[in-house]
Amino acid sequence: MAQALYRKWRPQTFDNVVGQDHITTTLKNQIATNRIGHAYLFVGSRGCGKTTTARILAKEINTVGIDPASPRAVQIAEAISEGRSLDLIEIDAASHTGVDDIREIRDKAAFQPNELRYKVYIIDEVHMLSISAFNALLKTLEEPPPHVVFILATTDPQKIPATVLSRCQRFNFKRVPVKQIVQRLRVLCAGEGIEADDHALMLIARHATGSLRDAISLLDQLASSNSLRITADDVREALGATDTATIRTLMDGLVARDAAAGLDAIQAAIDQGADARQLARQMVDYLRSVVQVKVSLKASQKDAALPATVPGELSEAEKLDLANYAGKISTAILLRGIRSFSNAINEMRGSVDAQLLLEMADLECVLVEESVDLRDSKSETREQRAEARSQVPEVRSARAEPELVSQPVSQSVSQSPASAFHAPGSSPGIETLRTLWKQLITDVNSTNKPTAALLRSCHPHAIDGDIVRIKADHDLACKRLDDPKHKEIVTTVLNRLLNGRFTVQVFVGQPEQEPDPNDDPLVKAAKKLGGQIRD
Repeated sequence: MAQALYRKWRPQTFDNVVGQDHITTTLKNQIATNRIGHAYLFVGSRGCGKTTTARILAKEINTVGIDPASPRAVQIAEAISEGRSLDLIEIDAASHTGVDDIREIRDKAAFQPNELRYKVYIIDEVHMLSISAFNALLKTLEEPPPHVVFILATTDPQKIPATVLSRCQRFNFKRVPVKQIVQRLRVLCAGEGIEADDHALMLIARHATGSLRDAISLLDQLASSNSLRITADDVREALGATDTATIRTLMDGLVARDAAAGLDAIQAAIDQGADARQLARQMVDYLRSVVQVKVSLKASQKDAALPATVPGELSEAEKLDLANYAGKISTAILLRGIRSFSNAINEMRGSVDAQLLLEMADLECVLVEESVDLRDSKSETREQRAEARSQVPEVRSARAEPELVSQPVSQSVSQSPASAFHAPGSSPGIETLRTLWKQLITDVNSTNKPTAALLRSCHPHAIDGDIVRIKADHDLACKRLDDPKHKEIVTTVLNRLLNGRFTVQVFVGQPEQEPDPNDDPLVKAAKKLGGQIRD
């Protein structure tokens, strides 16, 4: 059976560990000065080298003082590397979560090692242990026998009790930088005879998001399916990603506020086999890069000595494209785009139509007007913002003191549109709703941001009795707002603002008309017999 590349090329010394120099240097100094700890905690994301470093540490503390070239040192190193040593015990806490498993470790730890100097216990994913298992481990972890070393590894340290954390030396592993992942992949390609261009390796490293193991696994997969020759198109096809031309088309649509261009680009990418979630991730990454360039350009304009920084690992053409978009698009649209596409990624996990969510995210960026709190231009003065904010307390004060409204309804409407619904027997009009519309969006935003984003592409149309009709700018917003989850939030906030009990009806184009009772055949027959319609 062929061995996976990440196992075949697993580092065997501290010097070969990639991207964790701050940890390997400390561990080497501890071994050199004979200050070896009894319990270590390795914290970091997947694929960053926690288990590999733990095995190397077990090897180094058991060969310290022995000539590395001697048969004894070679035998120990090979036994640990191949998992044959009886004194190196690796435990997966995800499948050994009970207190009985920890009691077994505690009982066996008292015995002397079989052949090595130290008996090393590596407990991976230690946060999966139960509370009773942690309690059973506490005493042994605090005062283990002198021949025992515990190495705990976890991706979620928040789930580990403080009593355990305080007994361990904690080492935080960083995500491996893209440049170092690319360098490591080049070494593997040279050793395995794999031909891969620099752009392909860069795409693999970016997709790995700091996990060297993920990058090597993807390289292994691509090498097997492409006869040891990998191109950038092969990487995109394997990831379900799209090319930069699609991303540029989507960005051009955001700049020009052209919804059709964005929808056509998404449809074309999906037809070519692109994954909707991967495309959304690419948009988030690209928008984030544009924001970084835009902020750095502003900083460089204020201080001539400060150079404009752009995200690293980019070609000159990509940097020019980012700078071009940064000068054309506002910060409001960029921030809204990052939020919309990020929300779409999260919602795709439980959705059967990922393309619809992707199209909805694009439309939210293109069709929704820029909100005041995200506005990038300086045309709005401080006085105008203060005047806009001053209208909100006036409306709230009218609702807070209903007993002060004693004048006729007609007078109250002329003085304040928001106070008309406080008079007995009256109901708020459409002007009242339009006055409170911004406040409605603000209150909904504090409860559910996606719902508020949908409301920004809608407008108040009419109030017919206890029905509030809202007109949406496009079908997607109407469909999403008809979802009970979103409609309940809007209805609750609306009733609180209007101090009533209303139902919400969302439509696109002309609203659904209530049937005229006079057109009912039964009513017509009753009228012919002298009947009358009564309320």
